[in-house]
Amino acid sequence: MNTYEIIPLSKEEWKGTPILMRYTTEEYFDVEISEDGDSFHVDMVKKKFDKPVTHCPEEYDFPDGLFAEHWPDAEAWGIVSEEPAKDGEMAPKKKLLACIECCPEEWSNRLLVTELWVADELHRQGIGTKLMNIVKEKARKDGRRAVMLETQTCNVRALAFYRSQGFRLMGIDTCCYGNNDIQRHEVRVNLVYYIKPDITRATEDDLKEILDLQYLAYQSEAALFGTKDIPPLKETLAEVTEEFKKGPILKMTSEDGKIIGSVRATVKDGSVLIGKLMVHPDFRGKGYGSRLLQAIEKCYSGRRYELFTSTRSVDNIRLYEKLGYKIFNEKKITDELVFVYMEKMPV
Repeated sequence: MNTYEIIPLSKEEWKGTPILMRYTTEEYFDVEISEDGDSFHVDMVKKKFDKPVTHCPEEYDFPDGLFAEHWPDAEAWGIVSEEPAKDGEMAPKKKLLACIECCPEEWSNRLLVTELWVADELHRQGIGTKLMNIVKEKARKDGRRAVMLETQTCNVRALAFYRSQGFRLMGIDTCCYGNNDIQRHEVRVNLVYYIKPDITRATEDDLKEILDLQYLAYQSEAALFGTKDIPPLKETLAEVTEEFKKGPILKMTSEDGKIIGSVRATVKDGSVLIGKLMVHPDFRGKGYGSRLLQAIEKCYSGRRYELFTSTRSVDNIRLYEKLGYKIFNEKKITDELVFVYMEKMPV
């Protein structure tokens, strides 16, 4: 089996490159929709065509291509081969063998897979999975809550692949390509992959569990000073409740519903003051702190962010610097305790 390198594809070089989404299928999912009083019923049952059906780019008025104008913030990765230059050509000709493209949907904090294609000669080599993993990892690093994509009820192999990748049905669109999509057995299917753990806004009922997590998470901070006499370990539920009234408190929950991380923020004099960024000790080292910080920033897009930590919290300082924060002030509390104040300016 050959080894292929997946590389970033620049917009300047690859914009407009056509993606030949040709496939043949013998099966489809038949969509049946009915209404009964106050209920809607949707069934999708796999059936066989009378004879194989081929779908190809020539059928469509708008064939797929990389970096389309309606995806202004798209990014892409792919596998590229080079064919030797022919007589009169200045450089080798590049050929695209596989690609994946994604674009953020900022308002919903999701990442949309806009293209995924692998040439026939590269099928069954795990390349689709490798391409999909790039997008999943990007979604995690960018703090997205989900990855979503589109396929069709007649593209049975694609549906099977996406389901194997952890995608689940999000919905259908029965008139995406025309007004007779159901009759043509080519209904748009929207699939979603949830980024776990999930980050949502905490409710007042969550505050006791978040405070318990705070007492646990800040034990390591207390150990840096050899004392538990630090503010996060002395905060009361009443004080957390007051903070809850002033600004958002986010929670990160595991698949079993337990809160394993949290962060909060308030606005003062036009700046967003971020505090109490915490992750359960059993879940550290997985990038969850970065995801929480990025999530709270999204609550106040385009603002100046400010936070502080102690000079002894080297790991915290390194994390904040990695995410664009810079030290702008220091404040000595005692001979043992010095706070560094860090800011991140709007782009």
